[in-house]
Amino acid sequence: MATDQTIQRTDPSRIRPDALLRQPASTRSVGKTAFETRLEQALGADSQVQRRTREELKTIVMAVQSGFTDPWQLTDLIFQARHPELIGADLSQSPELLDEWNEISAQLVQPTLNDLVALQSQAQPSAPAAPVSSASTVAAGTRVTGKDKLAAASALDPIIEQAVALCPGLPPQFLKSLLVQESGLRTDVVNQYGYAGVAQIGRREARELGLAVGVPGTESDERLNPSLAIPAAARLLHVKAQRLTEMAFSRYGTPQGAEYWKFVMGAYNGGEGTITVAMGHAYRDGLARAREEGLAGPEAVAFAREWATKWEHLALGGEDAPLALAAARYFPKLAAQKFVEIRNYPEQIVARVARRRTAAG
Repeated sequence: MATDQTIQRTDPSRIRPDALLRQPASTRSVGKTAFETRLEQALGADSQVQRRTREELKTIVMAVQSGFTDPWQLTDLIFQARHPELIGADLSQSPELLDEWNEISAQLVQPTLNDLVALQSQAQPSAPAAPVSSASTVAAGTRVTGKDKLAAASALDPIIEQAVALCPGLPPQFLKSLLVQESGLRTDVVNQYGYAGVAQIGRREARELGLAVGVPGTESDERLNPSLAIPAAARLLHVKAQRLTEMAFSRYGTPQGAEYWKFVMGAYNGGEGTITVAMGHAYRDGLARAREEGLAGPEAVAFAREWATKWEHLALGGEDAPLALAAARYFPKLAAQKFVEIRNYPEQIVARVARRRTAAG
């Protein structure tokens, strides 16, 4: 397990908050930083919002210089400064406050941490690069193009083959296709919500799986190490399968074959709670259909369980589809988008495997 690497404490005169906005063109990345984009949005608002944004940036920088680099703590720091009356409150029942907390994390804290890391690396002399093999290049998150993509993908195959042992019954082709779906097999991806690595594992899941995060997107983030992240993804799939067995399959029926993995991968994307609720709706739809066919008793139950274990049945009914109703419960502000995303996610993974089998045959 890699040692946590944090941003070193720095004399405020060397890295000032304004340095994030005034990097010389020769040392900064092409285009605007995420924070600059956030600040430009604030500039269009009233002066109080603009002033607050600058003060929050300074607060984050000062906190990092004092040794606080956990993004969750930094997000809490800014959120609680805005809402001191909510210190210690449970935000899970307030979608509006959760959205604000997530916005602070994604648009302010994470970009600021990334910029601080970049500024510090520019201020330190770079050591001569050691020669690396193609496999270690993939592990380090190097971006590849053209023919190198095939080599990068092949370098991950041995890790995938070993990782599936952590999720009994999982075909390695399904795991690899899931990784393609998540990241295109790129190991250095960090999305705007803080999910990172080839398996796009969230911070909470990383803690559950024993992966160190440190400063997201840096060498201390073990989610960017495919030798650790891919086995973690397999373990997470196994956890999802176990939870679905307890919460859903035992009540509504167990899918068979590839259908089983569609439900498990759907839980990887949308959560086992979402899939459980969707199966419950599908089961009740199945009972209604059984009665329309004149079935009753055990025959109706058997029909309903069979109906609820077909992934395509979770998507029938438009806005009233079982999966759409579940998405509306767990993702109220993104219900339509999440319905389509969760519905398509396992279908695309399984279809990709089928296409490759056809091409190979």
